[in-house]
Amino acid sequence: MVTKVTQPFKVAAVEFNPEMFEFDRNLERACEVIEEAASNGAKLIVLPEAALSGYIYKDRDQFLPFMDSVPGKSTDAIAELTSKHHCYVALGVAELDPATNLTYNTGVLVGPDGYIGKYRKNGLNPSDILWFVPGNTGYPVFETELGNICMVICYDDTYWEPARVPAVKGADIIAYICSSDRVLTELSESSGNHSTIAAVQQLCAWNGLAMVAADRNNAESNPTTGVSVTYGGSASIWQADGRRTGHAPATNANMTSANPGTILYGEIDPALYDNDQKATLKRRRPELYGELAFYKAPTDNAATTVSQEVSLTAVQYQIQSGAVDENLKTVEQLVEQIVAADTEPGLLVFPAFTLCGVPQNQDEAAHRAEGAIGRTVQTLSDFAVRTRKHVVGSYIEKDQDQLFHTVALVAPDGTVIGQYRQTHLDPAFEIWATPGDALEVFETAIGRIGLLTCEDLRFPEASGVLSVKRADLIAVPTSWDGSYGGPLHDAGGLFAHQYPENTMCQWYAAAKTSQAYTVVANAVGNGAQGSSGVFSINPIDSDEGPEVASTDSLEFVTRKVHTLGQPGWWMNQSRLIGGRRADLAVPLTLDPTSEAFTKWQQSPGFDQSGWTAY
Repeated sequence: MVTKVTQPFKVAAVEFNPEMFEFDRNLERACEVIEEAASNGAKLIVLPEAALSGYIYKDRDQFLPFMDSVPGKSTDAIAELTSKHHCYVALGVAELDPATNLTYNTGVLVGPDGYIGKYRKNGLNPSDILWFVPGNTGYPVFETELGNICMVICYDDTYWEPARVPAVKGADIIAYICSSDRVLTELSESSGNHSTIAAVQQLCAWNGLAMVAADRNNAESNPTTGVSVTYGGSASIWQADGRRTGHAPATNANMTSANPGTILYGEIDPALYDNDQKATLKRRRPELYGELAFYKAPTDNAATTVSQEVSLTAVQYQIQSGAVDENLKTVEQLVEQIVAADTEPGLLVFPAFTLCGVPQNQDEAAHRAEGAIGRTVQTLSDFAVRTRKHVVGSYIEKDQDQLFHTVALVAPDGTVIGQYRQTHLDPAFEIWATPGDALEVFETAIGRIGLLTCEDLRFPEASGVLSVKRADLIAVPTSWDGSYGGPLHDAGGLFAHQYPENTMCQWYAAAKTSQAYTVVANAVGNGAQGSSGVFSINPIDSDEGPEVASTDSLEFVTRKVHTLGQPGWWMNQSRLIGGRRADLAVPLTLDPTSEAFTKWQQSPGFDQSGWTAY
């Protein structure tokens, strides 16, 4: 059993810039910078992806001479330093497995006693597949005195599973190993700038994990191909409670290969490993997540094939508790404004408990409860007809002797298309509500719409299931008071548009990682924090600037989108589903009391034998 540290410890995110075709020189330089960081007291030191080789090679044959076995020459050299300074180093190595001649994009962890273990990257990007095969180590977690460490590599952050699965296994810290470039059109990537280093916050925010994130911050050119890229910099350090406590600046497009790099120092506080977000792991609903184990590519008959231009609107206003008539008057005024401004096909979302307000106890909930076609649904139906849009809101539903928090989806002709009962209840709702038993997607004239509400968005599995079920849009009536999630920390200089300071990071992340436009409507006043918005599937480099409302004003925000995105974007839902590793998501679907789950969670590495018996 490893004795864990209890006091804050120093960490270093190293913006280290290797040279092409210079493995030995890069290893020597990497050891020098590790020595520097360790001499300055850093106990966890993280270097970028492919840190000893450089990255943009012509093909696998050109890359091979600059690869290493793991363990191998590089881990042996680093182990001398980690032993000397009693520290841990995580870095990216282009790995050649001598037993198979297969090549991997690998993260290695070395500690005071030498080489600890490896993670082979699963989220391969369009250039990775020129050189590397998919990882076969799962998502391992390594026990250390600093906490349980996992590794995530660059484009892995396109998916939510590479951090979620380690969190469920017991991780405390993410070593995020990255070489995040701005543009790489020569290797058949999109013309956009996906800049993964700019979008790592959800790895912490959804899982309650600390993180040390390293990137390169120079330019790299391959003179044999003419390919040249600029890396983004923006190294960062995050506490397990979601706060970013260290951040290096983004690079500009004029950086050169001569840039010497830099070391970002900070501290990680292990006292924060126990936090409110990590506690939500105990509230997961694995029985609802079975779809995550299904591989829905390359074909899926459920997927939408024709993009549509639709208008997406989130409405916010103050909801007076229990004052249905007064609330209705307020909403009527907003609906009149919406009708005057826009009657194009689209989706209109109202806050949670649209007319009745959030109940404070069982008696209030029972008094405000309605049948499935009660006053709230009838009102939503009227609004749908008047606005000629699909309309979503929520109410307290009474079904025999049970109460549910239920979301209704109504078509422009006023008919109810579907209803969803909240599956991941807010703790305050547990005193009166019964949780729902399904995550559903509904076919509509404007695309496939998934419904979630309130604290459902604290669970990436929820939006993940809707994505696998091929939702084009996700509608979220909510009642958010700012007590979880928190603001998006914009990596200034890497986003095409700066996000408002009150952008809610988990709402933003749900859209990005599900590749479904996400419309969230929140109330204002009485503690509610507004910030309603329309969240893009391409939040970094598209011309779809952020549409986020204020924290306290009665208003609505609207964005017109094409439901499947643009063909030239670096990611869409089809590519997302095609690239995700459904086989490695199996633990998320297992009963936590089952033998298979227990064996996986308690075994070192990523033991799949609990569900792969032969």
